[in-house]
Amino acid sequence: MHAASLAKGARTATPAGASPRPAWRRGCTAIMSSAMRGAVKSASDPQAPLPPSARLGWVRAFDTAALPANERYEVWRDGDVANLSTRYETTPEEPFAAAMDWLDLGTLGIGHAVFTSQQWERTRQKAARDDNDDFVISVRHAGAAIFEMDGREAIAPTGSIVIADMARPKHHYSEASISTGMALKRADVERLFPSTRALHGHVVAPEHAALLVSHLALLRGQAEHMPAASGPMLAQTILDLLSVSVAASFAERPVDRDRHERALRVQLRDEIERNLGSPSLTVARLSRSLGVSRSTLYRLLQDEGGVQAYVRTRRLEKVAEALRREGGRGTIAALAERWGFCDAAYLGRAFRETYGMTPGDYHAMHVAHPRL
Repeated sequence: MHAASLAKGARTATPAGASPRPAWRRGCTAIMSSAMRGAVKSASDPQAPLPPSARLGWVRAFDTAALPANERYEVWRDGDVANLSTRYETTPEEPFAAAMDWLDLGTLGIGHAVFTSQQWERTRQKAARDDNDDFVISVRHAGAAIFEMDGREAIAPTGSIVIADMARPKHHYSEASISTGMALKRADVERLFPSTRALHGHVVAPEHAALLVSHLALLRGQAEHMPAASGPMLAQTILDLLSVSVAASFAERPVDRDRHERALRVQLRDEIERNLGSPSLTVARLSRSLGVSRSTLYRLLQDEGGVQAYVRTRRLEKVAEALRREGGRGTIAALAERWGFCDAAYLGRAFRETYGMTPGDYHAMHVAHPRL
């Protein structure tokens, strides 16, 4: 597939007497801002709200077709369309061309993208910086890709589905491609699948993905004939087909959710114990490490008051354990630093609230009466 044939659609004319570069940038900016707001306005009255009978429709978010060839990648990258430049480091493998459309289904947004071949990398630093923990679903209508996620490689052929956890790093090379993509909140993915940890880098083969792939291809051509009110139903159909496709690819049998949560609770406690003294032990870090949402983390330790309360309790127990040892008092500042408290004063207050005395009194009592 040649780069010149990849991006077709809306074009922006250059005003007479104006230099091409500013005109292209103004045109692209106008297209992008309109599409990203999801604002499909009446042609006769841009301020008029959509009537209830409005139809669904794909909105052109970006197109390089009208841009000078030597500016296409720069304009796309600097425009940060759909936050792609923020989330990925990219390297074109051939002269760059792209076209991106957006369809708002009310409860779900989906994008249709045409790209020339390119390297895409989501580094660990970018994942930590933007704190995005959505799952991205990519349905490949044309063009294969090679992915590397969590140290393992996978090939995604035409007709496959690729799932990526945005909280974790990934790298992939894609041929010139046509794809449909969507971002799902972690909590929504957890409602679809009993376990999310194995989803990162999972490729659903074409034979299992066929129903969703063909449905999205049909929606690409027929959305404009559907009323806007049908958007949420169409979104649910997409999610149902995704769930069926992924389940078929894993050949899953019904999972005992209680057993799964018990195992996850053990994992969570082990992760906390390994990092108990680290000041960077946060809910966000645990969420990324275990591949679950914050609400799931809270539910796993709800009986202990939630994750933060559990971590605080375990840290105080470690401090108390040190204080019970003869000669183990040291300094409160040293204990605070060792067990992840921000300073000695905070540790002192927290310890008194829990044990009813200062750390010094607690140490003195247990040294004087070792059996206490």
